[in-house]
Amino acid sequence: MTGSSRGLEIKEGSPLLRTAIMKNTQLYPFERNKYYYGMLLSVENFNAEQKYVNDKRRLINRLINGCGVVSGLNVVRIDEQTLSVESGLALDNTGREIVVSSPVTKKLAMINGFDTALGSGSAPYVYLCIEYKEEEKGQAYDLGSGGQNTACDRLREGYELFLTSAEPADDTDPVKELYEHGTTVFSDDKLRIRHVMPRFVSPLSELELRVEIETFTKQFISFSYDIQLICLTGENGDSSVLSVRFNEALTEKTGKYTLVYKLRSNNVTDAEASASIDPATFRLSCDNKPAEGTASGRSEALVVSGDISERIFRSAFDKDMDTLLRSSMSRRLYLARIDLVNAGETAVIENVTAVPFGQYVINNTLQYALFRHALMSLEDKAMPLGASGEEPVHASRANDSDVASGVCRIDLSSGSVKNKTFYSEEIIHGLGLGSVTVILGLKTKKDSTVYGDSEIFREDVPQIKVAAKLDPSKGSFVIGVMTTATVLDDFVEVKWTAIRDVDETVNDSSDMKILIKPNSLVLKPRESKYLDAVCMNMANKTLRWSVVPASGGNIDDNGQYTAPVAEGVYEVIAQSAVFPDVKASIMVVVRK
Repeated sequence: MTGSSRGLEIKEGSPLLRTAIMKNTQLYPFERNKYYYGMLLSVENFNAEQKYVNDKRRLINRLINGCGVVSGLNVVRIDEQTLSVESGLALDNTGREIVVSSPVTKKLAMINGFDTALGSGSAPYVYLCIEYKEEEKGQAYDLGSGGQNTACDRLREGYELFLTSAEPADDTDPVKELYEHGTTVFSDDKLRIRHVMPRFVSPLSELELRVEIETFTKQFISFSYDIQLICLTGENGDSSVLSVRFNEALTEKTGKYTLVYKLRSNNVTDAEASASIDPATFRLSCDNKPAEGTASGRSEALVVSGDISERIFRSAFDKDMDTLLRSSMSRRLYLARIDLVNAGETAVIENVTAVPFGQYVINNTLQYALFRHALMSLEDKAMPLGASGEEPVHASRANDSDVASGVCRIDLSSGSVKNKTFYSEEIIHGLGLGSVTVILGLKTKKDSTVYGDSEIFREDVPQIKVAAKLDPSKGSFVIGVMTTATVLDDFVEVKWTAIRDVDETVNDSSDMKILIKPNSLVLKPRESKYLDAVCMNMANKTLRWSVVPASGGNIDDNGQYTAPVAEGVYEVIAQSAVFPDVKASIMVVVRK
């Protein structure tokens, strides 16, 4: 049976029809069957039914949910030549669902596009992308041909992995486009430089120009250039030229750097402020040897009066649907950036960076988790334990993370005699492990607090001495009180304030890192291996080990990891006990 499409006659089940289905990106106008008794149904009717349902769902996916990784699809380095893509879900640029139902392991050289992406084999990195793909399945007799021919009677939705060296366009993230403007001003096989500025600014307000730098070579890169400012001035407010200078040899070589320049907008309204590179001033060096290259580009910000949030809101809804969909057609889904080391005629995998351009879809579960986290941050972050039968001990945290406070109620025996001692339960101050200073005061019945020697204000508070015993290894303390005379009160309330010591505060603001050696593992089920965690710029090196998921094996306090019975890929995490935000992880592949 044949069907007509704009005058082109295509045989059902032909590769041409399959290609037309796979590449269908025109989702509307919508047209559905209108059924009636006696209607003769053809293949065209059934295809129209499927297209109507699919296109509506895909349009909603694209415009409401967005495009990117929804869940999973983590890319793991198995060895120098092999990658594993974990199961997961993504939405492509036309709202089609890409499902990887089970982990897939592939040799880098066997992935489509390997030869093209690597070129001569000296490429410093390649990108692993994924796209939607359909395959014809099943065989059935074509009754229209009298049973002499067969045709495929099913389409299986799948995916295809491929490698590319092509960079995405600067407008890859449609969300970021609404509030900031980013442009790549220089890119080659050794270096990439991007400029990022806010999309909207107020008159006479401060803004930041971020210079994001990535280097892809073991050589030390240095460069300099001037930026011409329009409707903007430099940090001192008296210059329309900004000089950018960078020398990788003067900093720890990490491959990624960010320079932040403070600017101020002029007193104008509805004017376009810009920062443009002067190409004639660009100078590039590798290991202090001049290198070829030209930098150019223009970053823009609109100077507006009124609420900037309202302008962002309006800019999102001012775009018509056709423009929004057309602008996304060329967007690929980048699952990982794979850093390579040249090894003769081929290359080996050095490192894998997941979703390098932030192509994620924020699903409802994640939104709810972020919402709950925001609520918790408004509540008490430190809730010390109260003794059984006592009222709970209340604690609160100041906006500064170096200070915490609370009130502890300690029960006294009625008619307590002189020199009798009482203790609180253990109180978690919430400042983490390490040294803190605890200041204690006695609450009076008039809602005031007495600090120091209570005998000076004996009319207001019982004659009691107070002290605190700190346990830095637990991040807690215990309050003790001792009567200096007979006390008739049933209880006493002690207000406490904990302040992190200066040395600990300095450590908290320094550049702390944790490195785990080795950086990846391949083990057999139930096999054990010691992991070594190196703490950099950390006075307190206490670590907490964990495995995700929890069924992915066990690891003790000394870093000995024991693999589970089940094969799979698991994450082992080393986290600072003092500074929970400082952590590192490696992926462990368990297979027979």
